[in-house]
Amino acid sequence: MDHPQTNNNLLSPRNIRFRYLYRDASNYKQHGEAIFSNQTGLPLKEIEERIRANLRDGEFFIARQICLEEFFFDALNEEDHPWHEFNFVEATTDPLFDPECWKERGQRRDIAAFLTELAEAQRAGWDEMNVRADLKQQMEKQKHELKRRVQNG
Repeated sequence: MDHPQTNNNLLSPRNIRFRYLYRDASNYKQHGEAIFSNQTGLPLKEIEERIRANLRDGEFFIARQICLEEFFFDALNEEDHPWHEFNFVEATTDPLFDPECWKERGQRRDIAAFLTELAEAQRAGWDEMNVRADLKQQMEKQKHELKRRVQNG
């Protein structure tokens, strides 16, 4: 019997960890992650290039729009925003972890499916109103206030 430390099948990374964070207006951060399978064996470099190509400015995205958990703080600041930041991807032997997609769809994704959803979200346009209800309400209030100021000169 092979010892786990010498068995290449047990040690070879087969999943992809997608790390991201939310940074609020005061620069406080909350980190999140999802772990996808990599059934097609996509190389990390290609995965990261495809991710960055579909993010706003190569790093920002709306988490809910691509079925990722939102990491907003409970107490909102009126300067907060809906954008999460991509941090990095890495190969891992950790088990699959895709809680938001599991909650919404009852499935976990492969990295190829996630990359497809990311590209579709980018093509459709990142929707700043596709966020938690209280943040959406705050943003609508800010837009109305800005519109009022513009109309009043």
